[in-house]
Amino acid sequence: MSEWAIETKGLGHRFGKKWAVRELDLTVPHGSVLGLLGPNGAGKSTTIHMLMGLLPPNEGSALVAGHDPVADEVAVRQRVGYVAEKHGFYEWMTVDETVGLVAAYHRDWDDGLRNKLQAEFGLDGSERVSELSKGMRARLALLLALSFDPDILVLDEPTGGLDPAARRHFIETVLGRYQESGKTIVVSSHLLNEFSGLLDHVVFLREGRLELSVPLEELRASVKRVRLIYEGGVPEGLAVPGARSLSLNGREAVVVFDRFDPVETPKRLAALNASGTVVEELTLEDIFVEVVGS
Repeated sequence: MSEWAIETKGLGHRFGKKWAVRELDLTVPHGSVLGLLGPNGAGKSTTIHMLMGLLPPNEGSALVAGHDPVADEVAVRQRVGYVAEKHGFYEWMTVDETVGLVAAYHRDWDDGLRNKLQAEFGLDGSERVSELSKGMRARLALLLALSFDPDILVLDEPTGGLDPAARRHFIETVLGRYQESGKTIVVSSHLLNEFSGLLDHVVFLREGRLELSVPLEELRASVKRVRLIYEGGVPEGLAVPGARSLSLNGREAVVVFDRFDPVETPKRLAALNASGTVVEELTLEDIFVEVVGS
């Protein structure tokens, strides 16, 4: 077994003269759940396409389940369940015919698991793909990715088209079971808070480059928003040492720290003589907006 489930070194791809991803170094441990995050155009889908062998890198290299996804694409596909943002189904096929086609390419296909998931997802095997709603297509894509019990699951906006109840069921039940089995998950999604309960590690991309790679708990501990309340109004020229940003809102000074120290930072805040101090725990979406989205 390779040391890492996924490893990239200096990975990059360009479209014409424009680099979509550049100099990307990633290591994804076995059994971890990694969130690949970033604004639109950050390079998330391009990165996933390179990991799946759909785009050749213009620089650097990647190993997925110990295999080069370009030179050993078949070996990668035997080990990795992949759900693309856009599903490429044959519209004229039924659900059962689609499943049969994909199953023929996987030596470890598990019909028992397939039947369980198909019943759980409410997929009618006789229905044609052309008749499926967007949400049911998403469920079919998930069924195909999970039914051979892959070692690694790569998900690019996997819950697009699912209603809130179906999204919650998939994330908490299906992915939760998969995670508990010790498998590796890489998920790219704009629904940050819905997936945050599963994530171990987050990677932020901006303009094709790695901006941040950190364990989620470490990120939550270090990024805090603090409200300093001044009954007589915020002092003119207020400066907060170590702050990433400072904004004024009436009698409050709203401060964001990206390196909040549980011992030293409160001491610095006490010296600012506020009438009240409120330290807020941020959601993953809040952190994304505060640290990367600006």
